[in-house]
Amino acid sequence: MMSVKHDLKLACMFTVGLTLAVAPASAQWSAGVAAIGSATPYEGLSTESIVIPIVAYEGERLIWRGPSLRYKLTGVKRGEPSLQISVELAPNELEADQSAELVGIEERDISFLAGLRYVHPSKIGEFSAVFQTDITGKHNGQRGALNFQRPLLRDKQGAWVLTGGIQVEYLSDNYADYYFGVSAVEEAASSFSQYRVDDVWQGGITLGGFYRFNDKWQLTAQTRLISLANEVKDSPIVADSATFDGFIGVTYQF
Repeated sequence: MMSVKHDLKLACMFTVGLTLAVAPASAQWSAGVAAIGSATPYEGLSTESIVIPIVAYEGERLIWRGPSLRYKLTGVKRGEPSLQISVELAPNELEADQSAELVGIEERDISFLAGLRYVHPSKIGEFSAVFQTDITGKHNGQRGALNFQRPLLRDKQGAWVLTGGIQVEYLSDNYADYYFGVSAVEEAASSFSQYRVDDVWQGGITLGGFYRFNDKWQLTAQTRLISLANEVKDSPIVADSATFDGFIGVTYQF
């Protein structure tokens, strides 16, 4: 049975895909529904999916998409490079009680991260960089990411776009060890040996797009595959070498 925490984590994935559409010229609300799935790399856990409602707001400076909030410090006009303050949900979580193989392993709660995001649109695609730190006190770690996304195919009238991208992700030692390490207390309570994870770099790819039915209705989809760093893959509580998540949703713009 999925928890509210898990619902929030999956909802965070949807906020990435909403950026695929062209930003509105004026403040705009949108709402809809999305089917979202996530494949976790932990022992005894598999793919989970859920259907959730989605609400988003896109203003000149303020952007709110589910559990993600951003404020533009610069670049308020469409197509301009933009420096933003961002507060977002971390993309990692472990509900150990959902796995019979993780007895003795403690929960890894969701955490909120705050920091700076830089977005640079260009003729060949969009570059973005983000660096954030934990503000919930769960692990006091940091996460950074470099992303590049560009259209692969598009309709000349702008009715649909297929995009592809690459990502390089950095996790600090506190962040990586919290989500993928095994503590001495857990070693004593479980069948897993103590394991420490230092800071790591890992890469991934994305594929997504959108289709506009008309001025109000839009279909959006996004998938992401992350190849886990060797230190993460070697953790005794990790069973897979990659994580995968994706969604498909329909929204209505007011």
